[in-house]
Amino acid sequence: MSLGDIFSSPIASSLHTLPFQVLRQLFDSTPLTTDDGVLLRRTTIDIGAIHLLLGCLSVFTHQSQDINLPGVQHEVGLN
Repeated sequence: MSLGDIFSSPIASSLHTLPFQVLRQLFDSTPLTTDDGVLLRRTTIDIGAIHLLLGCLSVFTHQSQDINLPGVQHEVGLN
């Protein structure tokens, strides 16, 4: 698959939000009221997935880099 194929695919317009959609689907399918739901959310924080997504969101929304989330600037290459 080439880069041109990706940009011409039917889902191209939603690729920038895909990580957020996937995480939402995971959270929706595993309620916080269950042990698995708590474990899933704790794991996403422990492995840095939440920080990475928040860092991406700050880039996509052009937020200032004055917001300090430990590890985010390193993870998304803002340093």
